[in-house]
Amino acid sequence: MRSNIHFTIGITLFLMFFAVCCKGQSTNDFSYQNIGDDLYYLEDKSSAMSLTDVKKLADTEFTKGKDEILNFGNTSSAWWIKISYTVKQDLPLYLIIDAPNIEYIDAYTTDSNGQTVLFKTGSLRTTQPNVIVRNNFMLNLPVTSKIENKTIYLRLKTNNILLAPIKLATAESVIQGQEFKQGIEYIYIGLLIGLLLFNLFLFVSVRDITYLYYVLYVLTLSSYLLIYIRGYGFIFGDEIRIFFNQYPHVLLSFSVIASLLFCNKFLHLRQRAPKMLGIFYGIGGLGLILFFVSALGFKHTATTIAQFLTVTVAVVAWIAGVIAYRNGHRPAKYYIVAWFFIWVTVAMVTLSLGGLIPSSEFTIQLVPIGSTLELLLLSFALGDRYKVLIKTEQEVRDENLFLVRTQNQRLEEKVHERTLQLNSTIKELESSNAIKNKLFSIIAHDLRSPLNSLLGILSLSDMQLLTPEELQELLEENKKTIKSVSYTMDNLLHWAQSQMDGLITKKDRFELKAVFDELLVLYLPLIKQKGIQLEQLVEGDSIISADRNQVSLVLRNLIDNAIKFTPLGGKIWFTLQSIPEGVQFLTENEVADNPGIDIDNMIGNKMASATRGTGNEQGVGLGLILCQEYVKNNGGTFQVDQKENRIRFSVVLPDER
Repeated sequence: MRSNIHFTIGITLFLMFFAVCCKGQSTNDFSYQNIGDDLYYLEDKSSAMSLTDVKKLADTEFTKGKDEILNFGNTSSAWWIKISYTVKQDLPLYLIIDAPNIEYIDAYTTDSNGQTVLFKTGSLRTTQPNVIVRNNFMLNLPVTSKIENKTIYLRLKTNNILLAPIKLATAESVIQGQEFKQGIEYIYIGLLIGLLLFNLFLFVSVRDITYLYYVLYVLTLSSYLLIYIRGYGFIFGDEIRIFFNQYPHVLLSFSVIASLLFCNKFLHLRQRAPKMLGIFYGIGGLGLILFFVSALGFKHTATTIAQFLTVTVAVVAWIAGVIAYRNGHRPAKYYIVAWFFIWVTVAMVTLSLGGLIPSSEFTIQLVPIGSTLELLLLSFALGDRYKVLIKTEQEVRDENLFLVRTQNQRLEEKVHERTLQLNSTIKELESSNAIKNKLFSIIAHDLRSPLNSLLGILSLSDMQLLTPEELQELLEENKKTIKSVSYTMDNLLHWAQSQMDGLITKKDRFELKAVFDELLVLYLPLIKQKGIQLEQLVEGDSIISADRNQVSLVLRNLIDNAIKFTPLGGKIWFTLQSIPEGVQFLTENEVADNPGIDIDNMIGNKMASATRGTGNEQGVGLGLILCQEYVKNNGGTFQVDQKENRIRFSVVLPDER
């Protein structure tokens, strides 16, 4: 294992040394080096300028490059680059744009007769004469019959991150430069293939799904790196190469999801770091969003999401590994090193793309090299995990052998004791996981969307993209949703307390009518808004002995449900009366969808299906559970019945008699 680590470190240092040694050249050197710091560039935001327009501009309109690789960031503008050089007589030269994913490249130069020559190429164009498309674009420039000063105007256009490693080189220097560079790439391509096949073999042998998730992660990540980032899609021909460059981040979205599945299985998150599960689900959702955004062709937006995801996945996976290791998961040590390595690598690349550190051959090679080493270290982690599993299995076998050698009575007692402990643990885990899963589901699906909507409105307001009238209109539209979120949060907190800490009831003596009147005042505006007709009947004494807060929550949920599911212009009846069993509170309302009502879904201890009201009000299915639990805990009864197009809820609470 140590020799593998030493080999990995050695490869890393060698590749870093190679990258650092890649220095820039002057435009008249013609060696296989980048010349970005000797070029001039101009941004065409409208992407409408022609060569004639550009030639009319003064030299002061252009900006001189500062780094050996031009970095224009995530842009949708067109960029004009001016390359001036002195060409020797009868010297064949190549203009090399050493990036595989620039969508449109137009190069203008002149031949020996002074006539303009246009080269058209790019990741979304088919191969043209005098252009070699590999994992870069090589333009075979016209040969001149004398020594002269020449200028090439290069127009680059993409809806993506635009890095422009540009070289002017002779055929001899191209061969020498690419031979060494491709040798380095073949090393990590070989490592990726080896890791893929080895772990696929392990999955087939041991049938552990963790290895399958790892294989999927290696396959999708390496495909994204090799086909899109490194440009080896040309192997499959122009049509497939163009297709991959139209929807590049689809592969990355698959890679994100596969990495999360692998991390979850490898770390046993439910046992070792359960609080991280919600974050993993959120990132997985963002990975699905990246898939659809990329598949629909929004490459500029997909690139922004991809940049965020690559950093976030690495950091979150590393944090989860640290938590799992601290909670006793020893195989996570190599895992932690792997993800630390990749998130530092991604952070450096992000800083480079943001212009905070210069772009160079070193930063370009960081992602494929770092990802390859990360996958190698994760393979070590899987090997260490397998060793731990074998050791644990051996310990279990030794313990079982010891038990077999003891007396039968002792064996039976121990088996019985462990069975009881296991059953108790399983029941506790099932109960705990059921509660957590319900909470996570409700929070993820029913609370986050309204809050995200409000945050979106506030963000648009902060950016002054909304007029006051538009802001007021959007806030009014979201007011009802926010109120629903508030009530939902109240129900969630009461339900969570009753499930986790036990229900504590503090009874006192009070008048139920006063509680009802106080709540009804709050709901009158909503009743008026929906044009609902309201009838009230109060008969007899309404003094009860119960927990005031719990009874208030029961009444509030019943009033809220009645209003929510009553159609516009419908009718509601509220009845408060004294009966022999105690004090009865009735809510009865008309319903719009009589056949769609499922009484069985409303009673019992199971969570009711969340249903939208007639005004599109959102619920989560907790209210009726709380009503039943609180009424029962206060010594009362709860009933639901339906007659034709009406539904009635009845609550009977004991009075003072």
